[in-house]
Amino acid sequence: MTRQSSLDPIFQPLTVNGLTFKNRIIRSSIGGRIDYYDGSMSGARIAWDTRFARGGVSAIISSNAGIRPDGIAVPGYASIDDDHKVPSWRTLVREIHKHDCRYIIQLHFSGRQRDLARKEYFGMPGMSSTDKPDLVHGLRARRMNPSEIDEVVQAYGRAARRARDAGADGVEIVACNGYLLHQFLSSAINDRTDEYGGGLKARARMLLEVIAAVRAEVGRDYFVSVKLSARDEHNAWTAPFSRTAGNTIDDSVEVSRWLAEAGLDAIHLSQGDTFPHPRIPAGALPADDARHTYNLMYYEGTRVPTTFFLLQFKPFRRLFAWNWGRRMPFRRHGRLVPALIEGMNQADAARIKAASGLTVICVGGWQHAEPIRAALTACHCDIVSIARGLLANPDLVNQFAAGQAGPQKPCTYCNKCAFNALAHPLACYDESRFESREEMFEEAYRVYQEAAAGAH
Repeated sequence: MTRQSSLDPIFQPLTVNGLTFKNRIIRSSIGGRIDYYDGSMSGARIAWDTRFARGGVSAIISSNAGIRPDGIAVPGYASIDDDHKVPSWRTLVREIHKHDCRYIIQLHFSGRQRDLARKEYFGMPGMSSTDKPDLVHGLRARRMNPSEIDEVVQAYGRAARRARDAGADGVEIVACNGYLLHQFLSSAINDRTDEYGGGLKARARMLLEVIAAVRAEVGRDYFVSVKLSARDEHNAWTAPFSRTAGNTIDDSVEVSRWLAEAGLDAIHLSQGDTFPHPRIPAGALPADDARHTYNLMYYEGTRVPTTFFLLQFKPFRRLFAWNWGRRMPFRRHGRLVPALIEGMNQADAARIKAASGLTVICVGGWQHAEPIRAALTACHCDIVSIARGLLANPDLVNQFAAGQAGPQKPCTYCNKCAFNALAHPLACYDESRFESREEMFEEAYRVYQEAAAGAH
């Protein structure tokens, strides 16, 4: 098997504000509940991320790292909310660097999209741009006042400073998929009438203030990206009673120009006003799996008890699965077509790249070399990010380097990984990809064995 040519666009290095990516594939933010309840890091986290660094990616974006305890979406993820957490992040970054891989810490605040509140915040509404619950789960919200907004803005800056102190190569600010900064950006969510609501520029104010606070702490010579939802028009597909479509790609193009002016280095492009969402992660709705895990959110959202009850009955599970994908462009005659998922966001990425002049990282169900090469060659994006494809095949980039067009056992986009993550170790739970059920679980638990053995 011949190795890839040095002219292969996938393996062309790229330097952005002093940060060099050795190739054009990075691991997107995934991680699962493998750390401690208080946000301290476990050895399993280090073993987990090191697995992907060995597999050949040029950079890893951490799982969402909470910047404050009240903004943590799910306990059990390593957070970066106080200085005592810095040494463990430093250890992780050092291990990743051994494999010529860069590490970017994702700064996160959930707002109302808090799937599982920590005990001290249990029953309390999440802070948000609004006091209205979301239409999917009924997650409760409390409208932030200006002083609270400023406190959170400054918390982003302090978290970025900790990331730099830990030796991380950059930070990514989450402003997508229904989390706090997206709750301010989105016209479907933000119903404020003060300086943080109304027109697009006012809705973008908090995000721009966050970038300013981060730059004040880390300086201009440090890589800073924003993960942005390109569009919200498909909100009504998950919440059929929604009356507001949300931001359009034209809105996001305008926001991207402001982000460039604010000193941002890159935009990581996603879409959707919640997570999970029919387009993020694109694919099937594993209603049978949701039936067994959705109960964890029972007391978090006002709509959860009804949905959980309906999920116990097969006809309703089929109805939910149908509604999830009823108008998806990657389905034909009601069947999922995996080839239509790869690169699904690249047209939006191309518009953002052309308008802003920024480096654009594109989410898109990637897992085969040719679609990635085509997107890079056409300058639709500069880097692609992969989550599920690497979860299924952590050594995917090494396979590309060896000349393979794609994995022998590709991700099937069944989304069982995402819908099991609240309750179980993050892993591939598609039994069709394994020789046996036992092999599947052995793979799911292997990261704990590696941590115990110190195999980083």
